[in-house]
Amino acid sequence: MATDAIKDVPAARLVPLFLVCLASIAYEIALTRFFAIASWSEYGYWVISMTMAGLAASGVVASLFSRLLIRSLPVLLPSLPILMLLAASLGWVWVTVVPFNPLELQNKQLWYDQLLNIAQYYAAIFPFFFMVGLYLSAYFVHYSHRIGRVYAFDLAGAGLGAALLLALMFVVHPFWLVPCLLPVLALAACLEMSSVWPRSRVRIAALATLVVSVVAALFLGQARINEYKEVFAPMNTQDARVLATVTSPKGLYQLLDNFTERLDTDISNNPDVMAGATMPRAYGLYADGNRLAALPRTTDVDTRYFAAALDALPYRLRPPERTLLLGAAGGFRIHEALRAGATRVVTLEPDDALRRALLRGIGPAPAFPADQRVTIRDTSPLATRVVARDGPFDVIDITREFLGQSDTNRAALSVEVLGDYVGMLKPGGTLSIPVSIREFTVYAVKMFGTAREGLRRAGIAEPDKHIVIYRSAWNVRILLSATPWTPEAIAELEKFCDERSFDVVFPPARQGVKRTVFNELPVVSFDVTQAQPPGSDPLSEEANAGVAGQASPYHAFFKLEPPSIDRPYFHAVLPLTRVETILDRIELVPREELVYLINLAVLAQALVIATLVLLMPLMTRRGTALPIGRFAKSAVYFAGLGLGFLTLEIYLIEKASQYLHDRVFAFGLVLAMMLVCSGAGSLLAERVRDRPRTWLGVAVLTVLVWCGVAFIWLDPLLIATATEPFAVKIAILVAVALPVSVALGMPMALGLSQFQGVRLAFLPWAWAVNGACSIISTPLANLLAVSVGLKSLLLLGAALYAIVVFTLPADRVAAK
Repeated sequence: MATDAIKDVPAARLVPLFLVCLASIAYEIALTRFFAIASWSEYGYWVISMTMAGLAASGVVASLFSRLLIRSLPVLLPSLPILMLLAASLGWVWVTVVPFNPLELQNKQLWYDQLLNIAQYYAAIFPFFFMVGLYLSAYFVHYSHRIGRVYAFDLAGAGLGAALLLALMFVVHPFWLVPCLLPVLALAACLEMSSVWPRSRVRIAALATLVVSVVAALFLGQARINEYKEVFAPMNTQDARVLATVTSPKGLYQLLDNFTERLDTDISNNPDVMAGATMPRAYGLYADGNRLAALPRTTDVDTRYFAAALDALPYRLRPPERTLLLGAAGGFRIHEALRAGATRVVTLEPDDALRRALLRGIGPAPAFPADQRVTIRDTSPLATRVVARDGPFDVIDITREFLGQSDTNRAALSVEVLGDYVGMLKPGGTLSIPVSIREFTVYAVKMFGTAREGLRRAGIAEPDKHIVIYRSAWNVRILLSATPWTPEAIAELEKFCDERSFDVVFPPARQGVKRTVFNELPVVSFDVTQAQPPGSDPLSEEANAGVAGQASPYHAFFKLEPPSIDRPYFHAVLPLTRVETILDRIELVPREELVYLINLAVLAQALVIATLVLLMPLMTRRGTALPIGRFAKSAVYFAGLGLGFLTLEIYLIEKASQYLHDRVFAFGLVLAMMLVCSGAGSLLAERVRDRPRTWLGVAVLTVLVWCGVAFIWLDPLLIATATEPFAVKIAILVAVALPVSVALGMPMALGLSQFQGVRLAFLPWAWAVNGACSIISTPLANLLAVSVGLKSLLLLGAALYAIVVFTLPADRVAAK
């Protein structure tokens, strides 16, 4: 065969492959950023899952038509990057004009049209990734005798593509990322060599196509923010202005000024309590179209309104001399704490944009005035040992805005963290926890049980004596104390609520005393709607049961297990085993829960795709078919690698997200690091391909040992180094991920090297099996982490690689 005559593959010949892989992974991430802003990231994840489907489909086609592929290499290699330019540009334009409405997808009368819109997304994205997969298959087949080297360039290109896009997101608006990537594909085409087309002709075609593609992407695309996102209405009010814009991987931050912007806090409607105070005007800070916080317009804030606020009670129960804030509510909560009598306020604000706004200001919004009583830190709320150095505290106040900013912030509601914060309180001090009941009361019910377990974690044997709960129509506040609540404190709670028309939820009313319910709260469950007698408060019944550790009287349908550090998911209350009931009440599902339903949908379609890919060898001619034993081994081997690699990658992304407190940066860092290091492992596999079983054993043993070490010692390491500078933490993550990443890169190259001679056509198939099972592993790992815990991913990854070591396909067949 012609390819066997080539004895080596110069690096220059693989540069076009490197560039295509760089552009393809960057294009994929750029599309996820578009969906996060234009719609919601949950749906972007669903659509982007089709990228691997495009790659898998191309591998199947390359295997079925391998002879035609080999004959067409002189034409395909230079022409595919040019066609990718058009597919990337037109696919981007098509994606931006699809009239997708995510809210209609939750309406059973309207969702058919939205499914058609999702099909349009698939049709727009699929061609580009199919071409990328065909291009990779062509390289794998053409240079199969140096597959480890080729695969290394593939992985390194993808890894550096993730890093490049991460850097671009600091300076380029998310809607302009795709046009920035198109020149990379044109460069790949220009560097390709062909015996059919003169290089000058290829370059002219590539440059002409680049111009057309960039113009189309810039002027035909209609990227915009969905009208159902929080920023849309204020941005489109009269005289609304965007005063400042900050681009970063974590989000597109916009500071808005319009007549609707006010501090959004839960206050009493009783005019006597307000005493003439008004809610202060503010600037609105939004990230990816979602409201982060209100920012004060001046450094002097009139906080008289706070006397009527739901959140004010902890500051009235005792003098809040030493206060810890988890989130500053844009700075308003610091002003409120100081006016309430705090002499020392420590504020944790891990979001970079919010912290910079507090320290330096943003646009016309001023910085918080210098005050020796106030300290603003970037410390993660999970670094409780570090936070405790500033204690003990009279008040620890978690703001609503803080919990709404990111899922890493919501990990502060895990049992272990709450127990640590209770331990930081002075005798009689208060930990104040907010929960929204605006749309979904079940989160409050889950928090009742979580608060109980947090107190038990702090060594408190009778949690019911250390909890008080009260609410408005929209929010619940749960107050925990390290010492039992006194009758005087309970009386102050009741007086506070009566004056403001709030409701006491727990403790129950004294015998013979009937409390007035100011804010009736109906209970709507997924399997039954229960009517309550007038004047009853079902949430109070839920609190009585939750604090006592008993079953929920109204929400037994849901999963109410308290979150933990290993399973830090405060949402995720839907029992996915009851999916038929959930879909029947889909209109009640809050957006926070949709991601898990989408994971389930992606898993279902991934299983179908993987099954079709796995069965492809049955369609080949009998003379070239794989023997049944080798077919079975190959299927298990490459499926296990696809499942195992992504499972461990997701585990590292989740741990890095908690550690760095920045999910997007952690995603890009871990992805780039693991792919580049796996590329090094692939190069190493190329050097030892003559002893594949031995080195496969070494690689798998390294993975198993790493999983064991990470299971026991990774969490303590990350906690112990939580206060290190950001650069040091990145170095620690690199050191943690490097050995396993290099080891993970070896088995794939060693396995692909087994397909030579008459079996060469199955090389793209093996790669496609790996890609198809990668689609399975992403939703499967997410669902497993939510249901069981992150450490279960280590166990699953280790088990998959233990199976892989026994299923390496037979030694290579001699070329014919």
